[in-house]
Amino acid sequence: MTLSTWRQRGQTLHWRDFSIFYRDSAADAPSALRKPVLLLIHGFPTSSLDFEPVWPRLAEQFRLVAFDMLGYGCSDKPARWQYSIAQQADIAEALMVHLDIGRVRLITHDVGDTVGQELLARFNAGQLGFHMEQLVLLNGGLFPETHRALPIQRLLLSPVGPLLSRFTNYRKFRESLRNVCSEGLQEKDIEDAWAQMTLNDGHRRFHQLIRYIQERRDNRSRWVGALQQARCPLAVIDGVEDPISGGHMVDRFEELVPGHPTVRLAGLGHYPHLENPQRFIEALASVLPQPNGL
Repeated sequence: MTLSTWRQRGQTLHWRDFSIFYRDSAADAPSALRKPVLLLIHGFPTSSLDFEPVWPRLAEQFRLVAFDMLGYGCSDKPARWQYSIAQQADIAEALMVHLDIGRVRLITHDVGDTVGQELLARFNAGQLGFHMEQLVLLNGGLFPETHRALPIQRLLLSPVGPLLSRFTNYRKFRESLRNVCSEGLQEKDIEDAWAQMTLNDGHRRFHQLIRYIQERRDNRSRWVGALQQARCPLAVIDGVEDPISGGHMVDRFEELVPGHPTVRLAGLGHYPHLENPQRFIEALASVLPQPNGL
């Protein structure tokens, strides 16, 4: 599916004064309304388009819902806004209400993991607007102490962050992705990701969006505690060669949150679902109950 087709098949959720882009496989195939729901939450700095390579296979068995978080992809990207994980979780809840969805399995990646942890904390406390059936976490900073931020991420968090955002370009973005991914990452995926990011000057918001790294530190007790006190099944699928949140993150998960399945994908990096969609589907099939198998 081309980038233009992905955008054309999207719909809009109105949240506060903003437009949020989302995809719902039931809009393409009404029969999906009878299938169990997977909510897919993307990472920084990309968009829901990350799930396009695995969308057709997953849609065979599930109703798929994915959205671009505020500040990302085709959603609005306000310049004067204090972006937060809690707001992104609020948007996820609002989307489920909008679609009248009451039971959900989640697949989350990168900062999407953190949104998933906030949703899980609400679910554990009986304060979530839908029933969380399972949370599958991909490469991400589940634990602040194991998150190895890239130099450019640390700079974006620093006082020079606004200036750095102004001078972000495709070459630097491509280099950053290549440094955290395997050779399986396709050039087209990088180009499409850049097109999504630069839409409406989204790359000028990087220094604002990346504040989630500090939020993870400030809310470690709540979000790590959510995993340890989870009232739904958890699983981790991880490209272990990822220098940011690879095998070392899985080690910490198994230490602090034992008893949940983990799948280590050797030879893959930060975006396993983009780098090798088939291996990712196979890994997912091993941890995610499917009606008729993937």
